[in-house]
Amino acid sequence: MRRLIQTTALCLALAAPASADITYQGRDAQGLHCAAMLGVIAKVLYKDGLLSERETEESAMAMALILVQLPGSSREIIQAFKQRADKIIATRSPMELAKEFKSTSKWCRREFLS
Repeated sequence: MRRLIQTTALCLALAAPASADITYQGRDAQGLHCAAMLGVIAKVLYKDGLLSERETEESAMAMALILVQLPGSSREIIQAFKQRADKIIATRSPMELAKEFKSTSKWCRREFLS
């Protein structure tokens, strides 16, 4: 539980500066992508007034539950998360982001939150 709380705090702060890219492969990469998509979508929807503060907090907890499944230190996980989220934001329009989230969110929930 302590690691979950620490990871959640770090996720919300996104405090780790990027030095070298951290790369995950396979299922770990899928989990990282799911967490990053959830984080980006929650941030966008909250900013646009489409997600309440409570729903945003619930999204952060779900994101943290996925991230704690990844190998590495909390700092490495957060750095990888930030890198992935930044890449998602830089490479997708809002419509593409919404479409991808809609097509993958149920799979992510089933694979990493069940």
